[in-house]
Amino acid sequence: MIISRIYNVHNGVDTAYVYIWISKKFKLVYIGMTNNSVGPIGRAEGHFNSRGTFRKRFLEETGLGIEKAFDMILLSFPLPKKREYTGVESSYRESVEYLVMKELQLQRGILVPNYDVVSWHDRYPRRTGNLEVIRTATSIVKSFVSGYNSL
Repeated sequence: MIISRIYNVHNGVDTAYVYIWISKKFKLVYIGMTNNSVGPIGRAEGHFNSRGTFRKRFLEETGLGIEKAFDMILLSFPLPKKREYTGVESSYRESVEYLVMKELQLQRGILVPNYDVVSWHDRYPRRTGNLEVIRTATSIVKSFVSGYNSL
């Protein structure tokens, strides 16, 4: 029997998220963002299909298929319910994602087990200096760090 506990992260209507995939066994963390109407669970299909970015990064890092990660956990963090985050334009979501990724790279040596951040950004998003973006990213990082040991 496989039990999947899914609360409300399948609903992305008028909600945007930063999400974090974790495998403690393989010591990997992948950070992403979405405003997809089916939320982070719906977005997962794109990461886990045959062309998925997380699937590719997992294979590059471990040499194994992502199916070997039996301990995969998805953490989802709703972003402010404002048009800047939920709309088509993505710079606010990208900026929160970027700041979370950079801070989790710094935190990785402090947490046990440590991990590698396997997501990446090829550019510096333009809203990273926005105070609300910074506060949102800081809140996500604090929540992640405080809950990491109990995952």
